[in-house]
Amino acid sequence: MACKPRVMDDTELHEFVASNPGQGTFEEYRLIRDVLRRRAPGNVLIFGVGKDTGLWLDANKGGQTVFVEHEPEWIQKTRELNPGVRVVPVTYRTSRRDWRKLLDRQDILFMEDLPNDVLATAWDVILVDSPQGGHDKRPGRMKSIYTASVLARRAVDVEVLVHDCDREVEQVYCDTYLGPTQLVGLERTLRHYRVRPNTATLRHG
Repeated sequence: MACKPRVMDDTELHEFVASNPGQGTFEEYRLIRDVLRRRAPGNVLIFGVGKDTGLWLDANKGGQTVFVEHEPEWIQKTRELNPGVRVVPVTYRTSRRDWRKLLDRQDILFMEDLPNDVLATAWDVILVDSPQGGHDKRPGRMKSIYTASVLARRAVDVEVLVHDCDREVEQVYCDTYLGPTQLVGLERTLRHYRVRPNTATLRHG
């Protein structure tokens, strides 16, 4: 019988969060870890890489985990620290300041530069934690949230996690394209959605 993959226990997770201040709370990390572990081994798509990349790989050990990132330095560092990891380079070409104008521009919001296999995969979990959206000069998460919503409704049962939902842009785009009826949990700034057939918001077009 195959053994369950080993992932960080709560004590180790507390230590990890304490050594990486400002990235997320223990409760947020625990929710993501537990969702990944419950669906493992599965197909997991993560927008963003960082010091927690190895944690997500471990939680979905034996499954397919694909990361989407726009910062060349972080792509290189992630590949060095996690040999064999798949990181898909992308370019956002958006500014957070334009988020209101882009809200109904689905032709711009969808990330068509993702590889065909990424677009065609039936994902079990999608985590949106990138790109940066802290101020107007940042790309904002308009494209990643919208694309996550489209990919989620192409599969049967997908859990979507969106971080930093204390910010207006994340709130509005999640409300518009993931919808309140699919929200199953909230941990501080982390929203947890479950997208099933016939539950997708009509704003998808």
